[in-house]
Amino acid sequence: MNVLTPYWLTLSLFKRKRISLPIVLGEKQRQRIEEAFRGEWSFTTVEMVKRNGEWYAHFVLKKTVKLHDKPETVIAIDRGEVNLAVAVAVSKKNPEKPMKGQFWRGEKIKRIRGLYSHIRRKLQEKNRVGKVKKLKGKERRRVNQQLHIIANQIIEYAKQFPKPVIVMENLNGIRRNFKKSKWLNRRFHSLPFRKLQTIIEYKALLEGIEVKYLTKKETRNTSKECHRCGYVTQVKGRIFECPKCRMKYERDLNACINIAHRVTSSVRWGRREPTEPVNVTEGVKPQSNAGSPLLQ
Repeated sequence: MNVLTPYWLTLSLFKRKRISLPIVLGEKQRQRIEEAFRGEWSFTTVEMVKRNGEWYAHFVLKKTVKLHDKPETVIAIDRGEVNLAVAVAVSKKNPEKPMKGQFWRGEKIKRIRGLYSHIRRKLQEKNRVGKVKKLKGKERRRVNQQLHIIANQIIEYAKQFPKPVIVMENLNGIRRNFKKSKWLNRRFHSLPFRKLQTIIEYKALLEGIEVKYLTKKETRNTSKECHRCGYVTQVKGRIFECPKCRMKYERDLNACINIAHRVTSSVRWGRREPTEPVNVTEGVKPQSNAGSPLLQ
């Protein structure tokens, strides 16, 4: 009976009938199931989904994790239309000096969204509604795959620092408050900010990394404030240039550092003005994959 697979799922049907179905697992899924059998996870729910004539079982597992007590590094993450995610680390030992800023452009997600938007428009013109519905699921799966890749890289980025805590802005109202041109609105609203946030959070918790959220009030003017001297000004283009201290910085990275400073100030890590700002506008290109540090 176990020639096909050692894993079987028994379901209770109507009129007290039961049926046992063989389950074929991928390597990662098999590892999770084995961990659950050892008591590291607990089963909560199972959902059966039929897709393209095949049945899939979605297991929801729960795990109790121990978070780092007394974090020593704040990992601030900012999200936006040009850079899907930007991360920077600020250490308790040296809170005035941001470390290893990293960009994730999310270009593959933008291309997938653009491609399927074009295909849907053409199909709708031909009144092929059924085909449009089928494409929606395929697009979602491809986007989710890229989100998991980016989230994994963000978690690996955080893990290189001692006792990290990830800090993000609460996204309530982000779409409602974004009002630009028709093209920019469509491009911005197509980006899955909240989905990425959810994936980052559960992956971080699995590693024992706490995730905190700042309110809109707490993140006020993070994109307009100079992280070096605190001067607030309007920003044009991709470079933040402070008219007071003349510091030049990539605007998203500057906002990300301000998010980190809001946290370090609240926990009284202290913040001293650096004697010389690091100019990251020269020779720096935001990239979609983790790797090269942008700040030292």
